[in-house]
Amino acid sequence: MVDDAGPDDVGSGRAGRAARSRARLADVARLADVGIATVDRVLNERGNVSPATARKVIEAARQLALPRTLPVPYRRGLRLEVVMVRRETPFSERLSEAFLRAAATLDRSVIVQRSFLEESKPRAVAEHMIATRADAVILYGQEDVAIVDAVTRLTSNGVPVVTLVSDLPTSPRLAYVGIDHYAAGRTAAFFMARMVHRPGPVVVLTHSFAYRAHAQRVSGFRDGLADHNPEIAIAGVVEGRDQQMQTEQMLLELLHRSGEPVAGVYNTGGANRAVERAIAVAGLTGKAVFIGHELTVHTARMLAEGVMTLAIDQNPEQQARKAIDVLLRRFGYTSAPAEASDVPYAIFGPENIPPSFNRQS
Repeated sequence: MVDDAGPDDVGSGRAGRAARSRARLADVARLADVGIATVDRVLNERGNVSPATARKVIEAARQLALPRTLPVPYRRGLRLEVVMVRRETPFSERLSEAFLRAAATLDRSVIVQRSFLEESKPRAVAEHMIATRADAVILYGQEDVAIVDAVTRLTSNGVPVVTLVSDLPTSPRLAYVGIDHYAAGRTAAFFMARMVHRPGPVVVLTHSFAYRAHAQRVSGFRDGLADHNPEIAIAGVVEGRDQQMQTEQMLLELLHRSGEPVAGVYNTGGANRAVERAIAVAGLTGKAVFIGHELTVHTARMLAEGVMTLAIDQNPEQQARKAIDVLLRRFGYTSAPAEASDVPYAIFGPENIPPSFNRQS
C-alpha cells in the first residue's frame, strides 16, 4: 500500500492517527476512482451513495487490506433460483432440504427459490432457465445442448450460473460445485477389486450418460478396475434411468446373460432398491459385492442388513451451502475468502451409519 502522508503528518498522537487514516482513504479513493468524501460516506455508512459505487469502494478497500471492518455493500434484494430435476429421488429430496436449511441461515434480503422440472424435457428446462427473474441460477441438470445454450445466454445477460452435482464444463458457467465423479468411480473400483473373493465378472448400472457425473463414474470405475485388478471383467453396463421396475428387469437380464455368477454390482445411480430385488432373485444377496451411491434411509438399511457393501455419498448439504456461498461472493454479500468449490465424498459401510439414517423405511 502506498502511503502519501508527509513527515509532518505522521505522529504518535491523535493527529498522527488521523493523518494515516486520511492517507488510507485517499488510497481507496484513487483505486475506486471516487472522491475521499464518497469513501468516507461508504465506509461510515452515511448513505447517499449508489449501490454500484458502494461496491467499488468496498472492493477497493478490500484489495488494499484497509485495517478496519468493512460494511456490507448497499444492495437490493438478491434472488437465487435453484433449478432441479428428478424430484422423486431420495438424493434430490436431501438436496432440496439442504437448500431449505441453508436459506434459513441467510440475511432476509437473500431469497432462495427452488424449481423442480421434468428431467425428460431438457428443452423445457432450458426455456424455464432463460425466463428466470432471478439474479443467479444454481443448476442440477443434464448435459443437453439446449441447457448448455441456456447457460450461455444467461451468462451473456449477466445472470451467473453455478452447476451442481453434475457439471457442464462446455458452458460458460461461473463455477461447478460437487464431487470428483471420476475419482468416485475409481474409488468404487478399488474396493471392488479388493473385496471380490469369488470368480466371476461384475456388472455396472447407471442412470443416464446424459449426465456427465454418471459418465465420469463409469469411466473411473473401468479405469480403476484395469489398474487394481485387470482380471475382473465387466459383463455389461445397464442405463436404467433410475426407473425401478425397468432397471430391475434390465439388470436381471444382464445377470442371466453373464453366463456365470456375477461377483459384484456397481450402481452409479439411485435405483439401489432395484439392485436389491434383482440380486435377491438371482440368489446373490450377501454373495456379490454391491457398491452404490448416496446414503439414504434405503441404502442405510441395505448396509445394515448386509445387502449393500459400501455407499459413496456426495454430501448434498455441503454442495448446497457452497453453491450459495459462491454466488454471495459474486454479488459482494460476503467478504469471506473464497473456498474451493470441490466437495469431498464420504464412504459408508455398516459400521459408520449416522443415527439419523439408521432407521427402517
